[in-house]
Amino acid sequence: MNIAQISSLTGRGAGLLAAMIEAAPLLSVAEFQEEASDHLLATGRETKSGSGVRNEGDTANRTAVTPDVTPRKLRLYSREVAVDNVRRQDAIRGVSAPQGLKNFYDNQLKVEALGIAEEFQDEALAGTDTTNGGGKYRMLGFSEFIKDANAAGQTSRFGFSTSDLAAMNSQLSLKLDTDANKSAFVEALMKLIAQVPGANAILVNPNLSARMTTIGKQLGAAGESVTSFGTKVKTFDGKALVELPTSAIPQNESDGTNSDCTSLYVVRFAEGTGAAFTTNSGFLFTDFEETSQLPSGIARLEMFVNLAVLKRNAVRRMSRIRL
Repeated sequence: MNIAQISSLTGRGAGLLAAMIEAAPLLSVAEFQEEASDHLLATGRETKSGSGVRNEGDTANRTAVTPDVTPRKLRLYSREVAVDNVRRQDAIRGVSAPQGLKNFYDNQLKVEALGIAEEFQDEALAGTDTTNGGGKYRMLGFSEFIKDANAAGQTSRFGFSTSDLAAMNSQLSLKLDTDANKSAFVEALMKLIAQVPGANAILVNPNLSARMTTIGKQLGAAGESVTSFGTKVKTFDGKALVELPTSAIPQNESDGTNSDCTSLYVVRFAEGTGAAFTTNSGFLFTDFEETSQLPSGIARLEMFVNLAVLKRNAVRRMSRIRL
């Protein structure tokens, strides 16, 4: 499900979600999978074993399968806007300009909604699955799930071994400043996309997005599409080129010598068969009128969410890209 389908909002909440989708493009392409606050994710093999060919009377090829079950938790992102009762009484009794007050708090709600969206988007890539400096648990992000490292530097998750995870990362180690290097990059990217059947998004930062758009125009591979929410998105070879801020995908990653590298992520967003974000809420919005708690009225905006990758061929990272 997309974020609107799983959130099922109307009225003011739907309007806030629309603003969030416009501000955080990851929300326009991501898939969300409904799971409990504590849940189990089962991963298994993606490749067949042996041959299915048989003669009449033979037994069929049988494979005993056992799921690899991983316990996971949703991470909590919550914000509130409070209205003191003295202001609410003005609006209720009509002793001041209630429309002006409503507009003011509508704007404040939008600020907090965009804060939730932008924080989710950053954490979806850069989240460490550990506590921050304040002891609050962060969600798992793609860059932590697939580190720019060999097997010894990976952390086994979702039943994938450290060798599996190391194989999901491809170190380009090229600077895209010559025609030869740009051609080598495109070839490497096409091979990487082929490793993700049904890939529907390439996640990049603005700097790499600009370079890839230039390369794409030269090759006739640049285009534009419209998401299910009606928002425009650039494409590269038909895949959505999702531009995320450097707070999500930085430009200062290191290759051991240079500290001006970045990464891209080729993703198949799909419930159960790809990468998705587990949630029991989507975007959850509780309006002022529903949570009047004297002496204040409180509106609450929340997302309970985490990353899930359920297939080895759901995501690939290309690291050590210089511009």
